[in-house]
Order: sequence, then structure tokens, then C-alpha cells
Amino acid sequence: MIDLRRVAIIFIIAVLYAIFVNVAIGAFYPAPMYEDFCTAQYYPEKPYPRAVNGQVTCPEYDEPTQEELDKCAEERGYPDYQYNPQGCPVKYLGCNYCQRDFDAANEKYNLIYFIISSILALVAVGIGLVLPTDNSLNEWIGTGFMLGGLITLFFGTFRSFEYLGRYVKPAVILAELIIVVYLSYKKLQDIKKPGKKKR
Repeated sequence: MIDLRRVAIIFIIAVLYAIFVNVAIGAFYPAPMYEDFCTAQYYPEKPYPRAVNGQVTCPEYDEPTQEELDKCAEERGYPDYQYNPQGCPVKYLGCNYCQRDFDAANEKYNLIYFIISSILALVAVGIGLVLPTDNSLNEWIGTGFMLGGLITLFFGTFRSFEYLGRYVKPAVILAELIIVVYLSYKKLQDIKKPGKKKR
């Protein structure tokens, strides 16, 4: 018969540890904010000045060349303009790289998040392995920490997976699979030890 107390303790410890790691990293190493890189400006919709024939007429300005626009697109930027009160572009401000810079900062953050969460996940797994299993409470707590470590590891991997290299991705998944298999055998061997009582 399933011991609901054991399931509850293991589940609560695992979830709380995973949440703790997430909020602790966020507190001491905040994620980059989009507003810190890109300053959004709102341009209200205004009618263009129109000629008698109904065609839009905007003042002439020094427009960027096609080569400049192509280079801006290749460098993952977008052309930025200054507009007049009627909504017409009056000045080319250059290529804006705020989105590219934000993406680069976000990629770096997620990789560091993955490293920190992986270390803390291994710490939790280590706690679960070194706790003596001479009483049932220690076994429950140790299992909860191991499960919390695995949840933390999986969450960190999921968050940074798209930023990992082509060969790093399968290596990380293989390493995590080995850890899960090892822990499974470890726990099963502990349960099947001679003289160990079933709980």
C-alpha cells in the first residue's frame, strides 16, 4: 500500500527545492530586461499630408541606401527613423541593434543559468545520496532532494537548450540520462539490500 505521507514529503521537497533554485538565481543574478536594451517609442497614428490628387507627400530626407539596409539586416539590426508630427520619416538614425544585443545577453544569461542550476542540482542529488538511510524519514528526505535536483536539472536544460551547440545538446541529454539511470539503480539497490525493511 502506498504511504501517502512518503509521497507528500518527497513531492513537496522536490518542488520546493526546484522553486528555491529558480528564485535564488533570479534574486542574485537577474535576467536581462528587454527595456534595458530597447526603448520603445509610441508614434500615434496621424494623417499624412496629402496632395490634391490624393497621393501621400512627405518631405524629402537623406534616405539610407539599399546597401546600408542590406548590411543592417545581415547584422540582425533594423533601420531606425525619426518621424515628424505627421508621421513622416524625416531622418535616418542608423541601424538599431537593440534586439540583437538583447538576444545575446539573454543567451549568455541562459547558459550561466544552466551552469548554476546544474551545480545546485548535483548538490541536491549529492545530499540525497549521502543521507543515511537507517530511518525512513532520511530516506524520504533524500529521495525528495534527488527528485528536486533532477527537476532543477531538467528545467535548466529546457531553458538553455536552444542556445546549446549542435554537439553539446546530445551530450547534455546523454549525461542527464546516465544520471537518472544511475540514481534509479542506486535506489533500487538500497531497497533490495539484505535486511532492509520495506516501507
